[in-house]
Amino acid sequence: MSASEAIHPTLNDLKFEIGQVLVCWCFLENKIREHLKRAGPQNQILKGPVISHWRTYIQSNYPERAHELLEPIEKVARVRNLLAHCIYSLHADPWTEGSAVIACEAPDGTRHSFSIDDLRATCTELSKLKVRPIRLSAAR
Repeated sequence: MSASEAIHPTLNDLKFEIGQVLVCWCFLENKIREHLKRAGPQNQILKGPVISHWRTYIQSNYPERAHELLEPIEKVARVRNLLAHCIYSLHADPWTEGSAVIACEAPDGTRHSFSIDDLRATCTELSKLKVRPIRLSAAR
């Protein structure tokens, strides 16, 4: 290997980024759970996925803005769900640019692939959603 040969992401790099997305998702869920607890439906959020309770809460309390408020979370939720439940292949060749890719097959049979850059972008979006204060009452 010459010093000028670039080393691209490895399989371990790819697995790290998958983990990053899942960790960032957990932090977002915690933030949503905190908001729901402050909003009042404590008993409702004891069971089931917090994202389902969030969807119901937003659709019930902000029906005119539900799409606007939910779309950013739905976008990252789709990626997260595929990573958490539907991985069927990982590939990364450190000597080939752009080879770090994860392949997922959704329950409906559709196949999706994500590059390492896609995973990094998803984690960035999750972090923005978590950091940005949820100020729904001011948005009404």
